[in-house]
Amino acid sequence: MKAEGLDSLVNLSARRGIVLPAYSIYGEAAGLYDYGPIGVRIKNKIVAAWRRHFIDGMGNFEIEATIVGPDKVFEASGHLKTFTDPITVCGKCGASYRADKLLAEHFEKAGKVAMAEKAKHGTLKDLSSMLAEERIKCEKCGAPLTEVTPFNLMLGTKLGPTGKVQGYLRPETAQGIFVDFKQIYRTNTMKLPMAIGQTGRVFRNEISPRNMLIRMREFSQMELEYFFDPEDHGPIVIDGSQVDESVFDTKVNFLTRADQNGAGPEYRQITLKEALSSGHIPNKLMAYVLYEEQRFMLSLGFKQEQFRFREMLEDELPHYSKGNVDLEARLGGSFEEVAGNAYRSDFDLKNHERMSGEDMSVLVDGRKFIPHVVEQSWGVDRLFWCLLANSLYYDEARG
Repeated sequence: MKAEGLDSLVNLSARRGIVLPAYSIYGEAAGLYDYGPIGVRIKNKIVAAWRRHFIDGMGNFEIEATIVGPDKVFEASGHLKTFTDPITVCGKCGASYRADKLLAEHFEKAGKVAMAEKAKHGTLKDLSSMLAEERIKCEKCGAPLTEVTPFNLMLGTKLGPTGKVQGYLRPETAQGIFVDFKQIYRTNTMKLPMAIGQTGRVFRNEISPRNMLIRMREFSQMELEYFFDPEDHGPIVIDGSQVDESVFDTKVNFLTRADQNGAGPEYRQITLKEALSSGHIPNKLMAYVLYEEQRFMLSLGFKQEQFRFREMLEDELPHYSKGNVDLEARLGGSFEEVAGNAYRSDFDLKNHERMSGEDMSVLVDGRKFIPHVVEQSWGVDRLFWCLLANSLYYDEARG
């Protein structure tokens, strides 16, 4: 049997009703997809496997927070100011494009790999210059595109009958966990480290959704927030037991910042201990999280050569991050992020404390401090799509 490409997967999904365009009888709504009977069963099995591995299997807690939140939550989290993507608009027909993606695709088609990487991480000024230099026009009408500006991805809504209370659909499941942290800490454990997770729908007003389940406006996440004492440098403790240090001898496929210049390898095989000691992974807890992620990917049926860990470039880091490592799965001829791992430090708890006035600190051995956080965030739909893509083969004997 030979492996099939993405076109075959799209065709199969349509024929079998695995994934369906949402509201298609009214014309396709960009960035919105429904799961058919087969698709929803596969998706549910992925979520169930995540819960067995990361919640039940590791003694972690699970909650279900609300989807809609008041504006102060997202002001504290920084989303209202910094949750943006670069947008360019056609001056004639008004069509909008995400500038970095548009330029990256343009350079990739031209075989200019280094320029494609530069476009992915360019500033607004850089992207505007590239659009002008490359004379890129609107894909719909061929007219010139405007200067690149920031576009906030939050989806707003009004709460209450008067419409005076501003709310937002959550762009991630994490903030509900941070807001509920202190209550769960008090009532369930009073010990660190501890992790709280949840699954659910999130919403981002994507500029130009594309690649089916890879870039959507409504999608599902599986997230875990690991709360820990930043001054505790002893062994990692999970569910009351010390983690065997030999796990850090595990080899992973890793792409460092230095190798992301357009000419480096797809990845190198190094141990988690090597990645940790060289600073590619910010702390030991995140190294352990990556170990468990690799185990999870293999348990789903991925082969090790079908996924890698990528150290994010400095100019890619989110506003809250002290270090990010993405888990990427092979999809066609490239890799796509299926999980993000971030060292969020005390950014979220400290800002929610400042905004709400609620004390988010804990008391451990007479020392009062705000815990730090390592986040693990899975995109369920992306993981689903990459799993199908890496599992699709054509059986010539049976046709």
